[in-house]
Amino acid sequence: MLVLRRTFLRLLASTALAGLLPASMSLASTPASQRVRPGDAGWPSSEQWQALAARLDGALEGSRSALDTLMQQNGGKVTKAVLKKLVNPFYLQDFSGSTQSLGWLDGWKSAQSAKVGIPVNAKDVSELVKFSRMHDLRLVIKGGGHSYYGQSCAPDSLLVWTRDLTGITVHDDFVPQGGNGAGQHAVSVGAGEKFITLYDEVVVKRGRYVQGGGCTSVGVGGHAQSGGFGHFSKFGGMTGANLLEAEIVVANGDILIANAHQNSDLFWALKAGGAGWGIVTRLTLATRALPERFGFIGCGIKARDEKAFRKLVDAFIPVARDNLVNPHWGEQVHFGPDNHMFIKMTFLDLPLEEVRRIWAPVLDLVDGEECSFTENLTLYDTPAQKWWDLEFRSREMPETIVLDEASSKPGKRFFWNGDNGETNVFWAGYESAWLSQGLLGNDKASDFADTIIDAAKLVRFAFHFQKGLAGANEEILAEARNSPVHPSLLDAFALLLVAGAQQNVIDDVEGHELDEKTLRDKAARIKGAYERFRAIEPDTGSYSAEMNFHEENWRTRAWGDNYDRLLAIKKHYDPEGLFVGHHQVGSEYWSEDGFTKRP
Repeated sequence: MLVLRRTFLRLLASTALAGLLPASMSLASTPASQRVRPGDAGWPSSEQWQALAARLDGALEGSRSALDTLMQQNGGKVTKAVLKKLVNPFYLQDFSGSTQSLGWLDGWKSAQSAKVGIPVNAKDVSELVKFSRMHDLRLVIKGGGHSYYGQSCAPDSLLVWTRDLTGITVHDDFVPQGGNGAGQHAVSVGAGEKFITLYDEVVVKRGRYVQGGGCTSVGVGGHAQSGGFGHFSKFGGMTGANLLEAEIVVANGDILIANAHQNSDLFWALKAGGAGWGIVTRLTLATRALPERFGFIGCGIKARDEKAFRKLVDAFIPVARDNLVNPHWGEQVHFGPDNHMFIKMTFLDLPLEEVRRIWAPVLDLVDGEECSFTENLTLYDTPAQKWWDLEFRSREMPETIVLDEASSKPGKRFFWNGDNGETNVFWAGYESAWLSQGLLGNDKASDFADTIIDAAKLVRFAFHFQKGLAGANEEILAEARNSPVHPSLLDAFALLLVAGAQQNVIDDVEGHELDEKTLRDKAARIKGAYERFRAIEPDTGSYSAEMNFHEENWRTRAWGDNYDRLLAIKKHYDPEGLFVGHHQVGSEYWSEDGFTKRP
């Protein structure tokens, strides 16, 4: 009877009789237990696809990938020029069928969709959502394509590509719909914009601060929903916690406004509850007064032996405890094999001589005998308004950036030198854990140092200070508490990240095949390092956007006790599970490929 009913409803939907259905008999009101694929009897006809395209102000097209395009242009040859484009995140974002990650060992592999909808407004998004729901299609959403879990791609699916949901409006007195009283400084931004464009408009041109991602190519919409961290999050907080309002298309096709005054439960979920609530079309983020100066300190240090390495680690821990757990500091400190330490930290409104003084206990150990530089010491600051200024960076410090010269906007965007190491990669593993500031205390420092030294024998890992909110002011902490994020973030001095991958994997091309043996070895070492930290920090959470694809306890690791509330909200706004993806709220009710509902 279910199949006959769907056939009847589809027939009605293709005729004027659809408008005669009573309100209690909405289209596709019976939840699908099996989504359709091309070639299935229920797959939309060419006439139905054409009718959908005619209703859109945007476009409906087939999928294209960067790799296929480059291989065709170069006669199937993989050249240095080809590889340079494939590690350019902005170039990849010109193709609906390309994602920043290629896949995950024993997990997923990037795949192109059957059809791609490119909306230019919320109405278009609504049309695509209703069409997908009516025809029981697998629906996926792609913004920047940055997901490590493959959430923005799926074979045999309809992809909603938010690329053309653009536009930026800066407000001096924004008041959310339904609210009253004094307004505040804010910026409304289309979900398809990238942070490099938002920074240029808000920071460079307007002299205000907006919290966003560290990687300039990250899409605004998806980043905010994951929580989101950038260079200076101890100062600016999570991106999601700065959300004031969102326009979103939910599973029944309705276009809703979510803020603290209306659809407030959905608004709460959007602030760090991950993807899968609908398709966000516009966000409004709070802006803040801009600090005067931003800066960076970086170097690589190699210790001669483990004894000297121990001195480095013992010097670092009190430096971190006494100086780095506050709003002035962000970014990363790495440790790795061969007794290596790497400093890659950002700071704000600190004199350079003060930065040198803070790091002196570590840097003074570099004597050329026990410890030596493997990457020269770099220390600089800039006016904060110039931090994301392309013209300034290109003129004053071109070595810090890579100019995007290959995408559809050549010469207008940049990404940080070094970020392309995470582009066009196939992951062996990726683990995260929030590390509490108590680990830096005198009573735990020795055990913490032992763990660092032991784990560094296996693989390189990093402490991301900007992804822990310990040391932030009370306003920032209160904003984070009013979100679904795992509460251990609030007491974390940093987020541990340990990961490894193979770059530029290309099937059937000699020299670029997937090296499964090496990847499995990397995966084992990543797991071993992670487990060593979990032995001393067993109960903290993991960042929902950066955890193990194979994590069985992902719901608790990502959201702790907030998961039940998130699931209730999910069932209210998306009872049929139209929006489903790996590690998304409610995905446990669907098969891994998102096509079959579990009994």
